[in-house]
Amino acid sequence: MRLRVERLDRQSLAGFSCGHGDLDEWLALHATSATGHGTRTYLLVNEAERVVGYFSLAPHLLSRGEAPRRLARGAPENIPAVLLARLALDTTLHGQGLGAELLVRALETILGAAREVGGRVIVVDAIDAAARSFYERHDFQRLPGASHRLIMKMSTAARALGIDWP
Repeated sequence: MRLRVERLDRQSLAGFSCGHGDLDEWLALHATSATGHGTRTYLLVNEAERVVGYFSLAPHLLSRGEAPRRLARGAPENIPAVLLARLALDTTLHGQGLGAELLVRALETILGAAREVGGRVIVVDAIDAAARSFYERHDFQRLPGASHRLIMKMSTAARALGIDWP
């Protein structure tokens, strides 16, 4: 199956369902308008031009007080970050390892942007325990005192993907 990632523009979002109503609704009703507020949404599209996944990214700041000690040491009060705001895969593709592929595509996009504008960490707020477990299996670390907020250093993502950093 050949899949490609493209920025949200005027594609049809009809029929997309990841099995989580909040994520489906956000894509259908809010993703386009969120672009004007700083969030960028990228679609995973199959050969039939059907949207089968998506991820959304936004600039973010992680306060030094939230960060683990090893990251906070010597950091500014607000650590530049990218928020992986949403990541969802159509239910027809669940169980095929494509969630990990979608995450890799999101990380590649984040690293490409961060190479140009900077950033130190990737932040994600897992929507539920299953999502938290997914991110933890892919080297995201839970923030102290936050059950669903996880982070990954940009350098960790780059190393995992075999990308020279910075």
